[in-house]
Amino acid sequence: MANSDSQKPDLLVNAMQAFLLYEQGRYDEARVLFEELAERDASEGYYRTALGAISLAMDGFDKALEYFNQALQLNPEDTAALINRGEVHLRLGNTLEAARDFSRVVELDPDNEDPLTERARVLADAAWQSAEDAQRDLGEVQEG
Repeated sequence: MANSDSQKPDLLVNAMQAFLLYEQGRYDEARVLFEELAERDASEGYYRTALGAISLAMDGFDKALEYFNQALQLNPEDTAALINRGEVHLRLGNTLEAARDFSRVVELDPDNEDPLTERARVLADAAWQSAEDAQRDLGEVQEG
């Protein structure tokens, strides 16, 4: 369904309400609102990023990954979706994928203008180190 300009204020009010519910930990209610918003405006990646964050908060890693991937299809430079997808990858043990997502956030904001960037920088360093450690450990096991 195409989104008309007359719907934008209504969508914004609903998005703000859904975000407040999320911040209050009322994830099920926030999820319902964000799902409605995503249906009403299929071109807006923020709603999918929010749904991914809700899924991540509720330990629904597979669903969170799906939402963050959808958000990034709509906006490949969505740093919130990238860092959150990186966290999902970390929790799933996908260290290289996590490191790539965190590194991409740093690439998109080389001047650290977004507060998420410093967090991504720290997580990228940790993820790359973890991946290197795992590779070294694997090499030692194969040699031994």
